[in-house]
Amino acid sequence: MRLVVLGPPGAGKGTQAAHLAASNGARHIATGDLVRREIAAGTPLGQTLKAYNDRGELVPDDLIIDLVTPYIAATSNWILDGFPRDEAQARALDAVLAAHAAPIDLVIALCVADEDLVTRMQGRRISGSTGKTYNLQSSPRPPDDPGPFLTRADDHPDEIRRRLAVYHQATEPLQTYYAAKGLLCRIDGGGQPEEVAARITRVT
Repeated sequence: MRLVVLGPPGAGKGTQAAHLAASNGARHIATGDLVRREIAAGTPLGQTLKAYNDRGELVPDDLIIDLVTPYIAATSNWILDGFPRDEAQARALDAVLAAHAAPIDLVIALCVADEDLVTRMQGRRISGSTGKTYNLQSSPRPPDDPGPFLTRADDHPDEIRRRLAVYHQATEPLQTYYAAKGLLCRIDGGGQPEEVAARITRVT
C-alpha cells in the first residue's frame, strides 16, 4: 500500500492514517511528527527546520522532500499524512516516487464542512502528561489519563478559519490534481472516527 491522506485541518487525517497503518502493517509517515522529531533530536536538518518555525515561516519544499524521502525509500508500504500540501510538493513527490519506482496507489480525501471542523477543533484537548489528543464531543478523555488537558493555541475559532482558508487555497486543489491521475477517492469525514474508518476500509 502506498497511500496519501488529504483533508482540511481537523478532518482526522492523523487518526485515520494511524488506523490504516495499524490494520495494514503500513508505515505511517506524518510530516508534522517528523519535523518535531528532527527538532527534538537537534540534527542539522532539525536546527534548520527550527529556524523556520521560530521565524513563523513555511519550511521550503526541498527541505520537506529531504525529510520525507528516506522514509519513503525505506519501505514500499506507507501512508503519507500531512504531505503534500500543494501542487509543487505533489510534483516533487511524484519525481521522488518515480526515482524509486513506487507510484501512489490511492489518494484519500476526507471531506468535512468548515463549520463542523470549527466545532470539532474547539473541542480538542491534549493531555499534558501523555501527549494524547481527545475531543470533548467524539473521544472524551479516559479516567486513567491524569492530564492536565490543554487547548492548542491554533484551536481558537479565528485561527481555525484562517487555517481552513489556507487549506482551501493551497491544498484543496490537489483533489483535482490527483483526480486527473485517477487516484482520488473522496470520503465523508463526518461522524465518529470508527464510522469514517469503515468508509475508508471499503475502498482500500
